[in-house]
Amino acid sequence: MRRLLPLCLIAAAVPAGPQTPVQSPEKQELYRQMDAIRAAIRSDEWNEAWRRSIMLNASLASLTNTRVSPDLELAHVEMMAGKDAISRAPLLARMTKAAYAAGNLEKAERYAHETLEAATHGVFWWTGDAIHQGNIVLGRLSLRHGDVETAKRYLLLAARTPGSSTLSTLGPNMGLAKELLDKGESAAVLQYLEECGSFWTGSRGKLAEWMALIRAGLKPDFGLNVGY
Repeated sequence: MRRLLPLCLIAAAVPAGPQTPVQSPEKQELYRQMDAIRAAIRSDEWNEAWRRSIMLNASLASLTNTRVSPDLELAHVEMMAGKDAISRAPLLARMTKAAYAAGNLEKAERYAHETLEAATHGVFWWTGDAIHQGNIVLGRLSLRHGDVETAKRYLLLAARTPGSSTLSTLGPNMGLAKELLDKGESAAVLQYLEECGSFWTGSRGKLAEWMALIRAGLKPDFGLNVGY
């Protein structure tokens, strides 16, 4: 297990104690995750450290402007996931998103169904992201086939998630919502955002702002949430 934790060991090496004044909730969350990794390593809780390292990696990937190509990301995640169900399950949501971004729609659909099936076996730290991202991708695929009603159904299912550390901090994926909004489906998008309020505790007013703009007949700038 220890050789699988390079990110954990890097985090553990960062000195604890007073930090440069934090400027944003995102940075606060990163420091919190690093502290949790250090604590797990000190206690020799390697499974917990590994789990936390995946969460930290996802948070960093969401905040960085440096992106690998979608094809490379897909190949990388597939290699990490392997075939074992235990190691594969936490990475299924990421694999699903990567396949869709790479334009491999056949894999995207297969991984999305696998993601949602895995999420039926209990509530784990990755379950919330699996439910959210699996339904988002299936909805976008439905929209590509012209099935707006099915896409709206998947959008609402994506909001009915137990949540996760990532979802509570960074908020929902707005890719499908934006595409539906472009087709005039504002009612479905508003319902989606209302339900996302149950897990997006760190929206800092952004959720209310988006909903107000949509009610006014405008299209918000969803920023990084479109691709998250």
